[in-house]
Amino acid sequence: MGGSAYWTKEIKKADARSAKEGAIKRLDRLHGVLRRLDPVVADRAWRDVGNLLQQTTDRHSVRGSAYWRKEIREADGRSAKEGAIKRLDRLRGVLRDPDPVVANRAWREVRDALQRITERYSR
Repeated sequence: MGGSAYWTKEIKKADARSAKEGAIKRLDRLHGVLRRLDPVVADRAWRDVGNLLQQTTDRHSVRGSAYWRKEIREADGRSAKEGAIKRLDRLRGVLRDPDPVVANRAWREVRDALQRITERYSR
């Protein structure tokens, strides 16, 4: 998993609870990793996270509301990190409705992709 023993233990405990909690914990870990990097590199990483969350949302959402499009666009204008956080909020809402099996599969995909992003930027 990489990182400190603290994060390894926390991520394993979150994974045991649910795929969603594992994904959220990995996002927390990534946030800590990116704080120590050059802002340009961190911005690129947050864009990667935003793209991942947007693709997952698009796969599981029938359509987007005008509210979310506006919120995400404004957040993207402020920073890539804020855009990624808004996309995470949107994904949480989208994955509340479908079958729990589908939602768990989506959270596992997000969790695994966040792990790859964290490993890429923590080297």
